[in-house]
Amino acid sequence: MTAPERRRVTGRRAADSIANVAFEDAFVALTDGILISDGEGKVLSANPAAFRLLGEDKLLGRSFEDLLLVSGAVTVQNPEGQAIRRAWFPREDRMGVLEIVSTPLAGSTPRATIHTVRDVTASAELLRLKEEFLLDVAHELRTPIAALTASLDLVHQDAISMPREELRAMVGTLRRSALRLEHLVENLLDAGSIEAGTFEVRAVATSIADILEESLVFVRSIFDSKAQTLVTKIAPGTDRVVCDPRRTGQVFANLLGNAGKYGTEGSEITLRTDMDAGFVRVTVHNDGPTIPPDELSRLFQRFFRSRTVRGESGGLGLGLTICRAIVQAQGGEIGIDSAPGRGTSVHFTLPKARELAQEAESA
Repeated sequence: MTAPERRRVTGRRAADSIANVAFEDAFVALTDGILISDGEGKVLSANPAAFRLLGEDKLLGRSFEDLLLVSGAVTVQNPEGQAIRRAWFPREDRMGVLEIVSTPLAGSTPRATIHTVRDVTASAELLRLKEEFLLDVAHELRTPIAALTASLDLVHQDAISMPREELRAMVGTLRRSALRLEHLVENLLDAGSIEAGTFEVRAVATSIADILEESLVFVRSIFDSKAQTLVTKIAPGTDRVVCDPRRTGQVFANLLGNAGKYGTEGSEITLRTDMDAGFVRVTVHNDGPTIPPDELSRLFQRFFRSRTVRGESGGLGLGLTICRAIVQAQGGEIGIDSAPGRGTSVHFTLPKARELAQEAESA
């Protein structure tokens, strides 16, 4: 063998050695579990992630199919030459989901199979939440649409002979149903724009009292149905703020609507304002169920609803997500406090506006 040939062979061996080391490092570092089983299904090798995900201290030499049998894995897909299975395992307060994909290694002797194990709990949970969300959307839309249809049928049949006061009441019902539909559709559109990164606010100097008055149109029926009273405490010098009036009205409507839905019959819903270092702090309080501490940070996630109130009343799980987007886009902050015996308070801040006299001087 000539010297150039020896150098080429030596170079190839060095490259192969580097490639093998890189492969071994990647095999160990992968977050997905990787196992290889022989023709009899015995595990030949496994990376650290496989031990962690399967919750096993010993894998080598064990039957891979027996491992899946113990975990209760079921086949969800079986395309040609590949098996995709799912297994469920306890994870904190809910079940986790593992996806196991088994693929025969072509050309291996004896015939071996590579298995990848991935924790798909988050994506499975998101899919479940989306399915629930679609059902909730249908349910939430059905109620105001049914009210609209019934009221319109009555007006269509008896509008001419109907007493004026009864007609006025019927038109009021139609308006409330239409506003509720508008509110629902607005939330859906806002959720889409937040996800797409196109969400906007247009801030101007305005009055909290005026925004509150307009937002009560959306929630008054909730208070009336439960004989609740709204108590407002607007502190001196806190009425003028800089915000988008329409968007901030959505925040008021969402928070007051939640307070009414989850507050007890005949209770007081409180809205108060305070000064907070150049901002106005708005707090909405109700005496409803206490939210568990581990859920407080998740309440602003899309589609999430606390287990303490889930199923008690309607909702899409979007209101607080939209509230946070609006408040943060206006330079403020939003948070929730909840404790046994003290109810739940949602508080957010808005930039304080200059007084009218100052605005007139600078105009």
